[in-house]
Amino acid sequence: MNDSSGRSARAWRRLRTTTLVLVAICSATVGVAYYDARQAGVTSSDVQTEANGWSLLGWFVAVSIGVCLVWRRRWPWQIFLAGCIATIVLPIDGFLPLAGLFTVLLLGTAPRRAAAATALATIAVGVSVARDVHDGVPSVSSMWRSVFPYAKDTAFPWWLVLIITLVLVGADVLIVALLRSRRALDTTTRSQAIATVEISRLSEEVARRSERERLAREIHDALGHRLSLLNLHAGALEMAAGDDPKIARSARVVRESAQQSMADLRSLLGLLREPGDPDVSKALLTLNDLARLIDESLAAGSPVASSIFIDDSSPLDEQVSHTVYRITQELLTNARKHSPHEMIRLHLEARPSSGIEISTANRMAPGTQGTPGTRASFRPGNGLTGIHERVTQCGGQSWAWVDDDGAFRVLVRLPWQFRPAEQKASR
Repeated sequence: MNDSSGRSARAWRRLRTTTLVLVAICSATVGVAYYDARQAGVTSSDVQTEANGWSLLGWFVAVSIGVCLVWRRRWPWQIFLAGCIATIVLPIDGFLPLAGLFTVLLLGTAPRRAAAATALATIAVGVSVARDVHDGVPSVSSMWRSVFPYAKDTAFPWWLVLIITLVLVGADVLIVALLRSRRALDTTTRSQAIATVEISRLSEEVARRSERERLAREIHDALGHRLSLLNLHAGALEMAAGDDPKIARSARVVRESAQQSMADLRSLLGLLREPGDPDVSKALLTLNDLARLIDESLAAGSPVASSIFIDDSSPLDEQVSHTVYRITQELLTNARKHSPHEMIRLHLEARPSSGIEISTANRMAPGTQGTPGTRASFRPGNGLTGIHERVTQCGGQSWAWVDDDGAFRVLVRLPWQFRPAEQKASR
């Protein structure tokens, strides 16, 4: 519920409460006025004085209980019982028992207690009606004799008193039943709306899961087959190398890389199928696997001079740790691809206070030198685009340029905790 609807509901509740209190006061005033009119014909001054005092007490008690209707939801039974007792004892009408019964039934109670409350309200309302129409009361001094003029000069029939009482109480109970049915219908409608939204969400999730399964099968069938062939041929080449250690070593590196690629492919396919599975998340490569990554580069014949410092005094976000690994892997891959056999200088520093900084520098191959001082563009399809996207997703920054010595440099800064770009922009 938004603020405007909440304010409207509170205003509507205040209006209902104010109206109910005013009606109770008016009803008490009218009931006492009819009682005074009935006692006006009494000849004894003592009896009239006692009647006037009794009517004043009844009006004061009825008005006090009517004001207490403001707290009817907090003390429903107390106010209901007080209204019933006052109606039976004092010369007031039956509005207070009906109002109290309405609140008690509307708030909900056990069937036995609801039946007892209905019976007590019926008795109180019946006493009030009978007191208004007892024998000898002129029609101008009786509200119900004014409503039913045919009983003006005769005894008011008892069955009519019973019908009036049952109609009043029955109408009260019927209104409560209608309101509770409407509330139940509104609750059911809201539940159905929530269920519809949940079903829509689950349907979308099933569709996404089906799409992920299809993509996983396509990737497995396409890359898995080729990596298996690469592994097989690399093993055959290693065996056929004979006494040539250089060819054998290269073939072994290719075979081990193909095996590692197969393992990475299985982990990524598992992540694609079950992105929320904790076992899959544990299989992702993180900052702790950087040493193996550098060893693989050295084994492939790519010289790497690395300087790595990690302050593990505070736990590093797993997603950031995985991003650091993938960025470093991509930086080494780009350097090997564009400047083979050139020295790669890698520096990585990770501190909880300042975040993570990754920098690489390597001389560019002849014929590929750019203009010193220029920033490399992140064109779609190259490795720098993927690095830039990963950095942006974590809320970090990245730069790539050619320095004055003709070396290609990349600098990446990441936060210690995962902070998406949209959260960073909102701060």
